[in-house]
Amino acid sequence: MDSYELFLIITPGWEDLALKELLLKAPVDKYNVIKGGIELTADIAWIERAHLMLKIPTRILMRVTTFKVRDFPKLYQKFSTLPWTKYLSHPLPQWEISCSKSRLMHTGRIEETVAKALDEAQKRQPLSRDWEKKNYSPQTFYIRLVDDQLTLSLDLTGDFLYKRGLMTIKGEAPIRENYAAAMAWEILSNLDQKVTLVDPMCGSGTLLIEALTFHQPLHLRPFAFETAPFYKGRLLKKTEETTPLPIEEARGFDLNADLLMKAKAELRMPLPLIFTEKDSVLSALKLPENSIMICNPPYGERIKIEGKRGSFLQNAWKKFLEDDRPLRFGWVLPSDMDDLFSKAPGYRQIQKRQFKNGGMAVTFWIWERI
Repeated sequence: MDSYELFLIITPGWEDLALKELLLKAPVDKYNVIKGGIELTADIAWIERAHLMLKIPTRILMRVTTFKVRDFPKLYQKFSTLPWTKYLSHPLPQWEISCSKSRLMHTGRIEETVAKALDEAQKRQPLSRDWEKKNYSPQTFYIRLVDDQLTLSLDLTGDFLYKRGLMTIKGEAPIRENYAAAMAWEILSNLDQKVTLVDPMCGSGTLLIEALTFHQPLHLRPFAFETAPFYKGRLLKKTEETTPLPIEEARGFDLNADLLMKAKAELRMPLPLIFTEKDSVLSALKLPENSIMICNPPYGERIKIEGKRGSFLQNAWKKFLEDDRPLRFGWVLPSDMDDLFSKAPGYRQIQKRQFKNGGMAVTFWIWERI
């Protein structure tokens, strides 16, 4: 079976956890971790499995070619002679172009040149008419120019991998699904017992749902590679579920009863998940001794909170740690508040991970009860 050079796009700050997930769910012999991604070589079966199983990457690219180019005639010549029928399923692909420290810097002219070259190539290498008969969507190719070195890659994923197809209902400030999956997996690692997973400010339940489906293969939406010529004639089959996270049940609390009702109604698979309308800061949650609490609280940016955000979050922090006393507690907060929450009485810090969520620098903390 043919092998392909692939690149997994990872949000900076999550590369180590993405590699750990990769080696657990879809292992490969050789790989290279760089900032923002993982390079590897694998076959079609691996591409299938990775798209079904991996929850932390944002998308997977296939490297088509790499070459030096310093002028537009060379760019045209190279693109007009590429073996497009191996990769192209639609005659009018979309282009994502980035340039850095190269003689060719005008992205508009680069796109115009490669589009003309592709048009010329298709006169000699006509495409199958499947794209018209089956209403295929245009593919996306990534062109990256750095120091006059051009890398052309095909997007295998289509919509971002974190768009699972599980549900479309969202709260006002949801955490992105791949972040939620990574955080849930991290806080539930290295446990020797089954636990109750609790989100005291759950919104539409993204953190809980990602935890419960972390080891389940998902094919509730199409992937771009399914229409590519190198995949033609194959049928994507679900792979087996790996060992689930040690969750006995999941409980989500929120003030927005309407959102909870819509989230529960829209969820496309049965899960051991209970939603309850409740103010988790003012009300006792009566949690089991083995509870793990995780949340993405409002910061006052997109969801309004009463008073100053520091006071609101400190009150929540004090209540969760002193009254609810979960076995582990994790939440994600703006990094400019790190000093306010660096010490948790009765707990020891086991993780502090920084990344960007919606352009904002945030910190994901995990504490464990002493």
